[in-house]
Amino acid sequence: MKSIVEMKIDEEAVIKKIKAKEPVKSRLTAMGVAKGNRLKLLDYTLKKQTWEVDVEGTRVALRKEEAESILVD
Repeated sequence: MKSIVEMKIDEEAVIKKIKAKEPVKSRLTAMGVAKGNRLKLLDYTLKKQTWEVDVEGTRVALRKEEAESILVD
């Protein structure tokens, strides 16, 4: 397993685990970032501070600490 920050642009994966603590975990789940959902890395900022992903058709912008807490396979 790897985190979103280790993915390449246009790479797709399935969310296997979310290591974030509350309330971040609840916020991610509310945005559709949940175990078992497919995601695709769309882009990230030049300094890699935010990542834009598509989760089951919804575009979500994640901060670095959030992206690091989402493990995919």
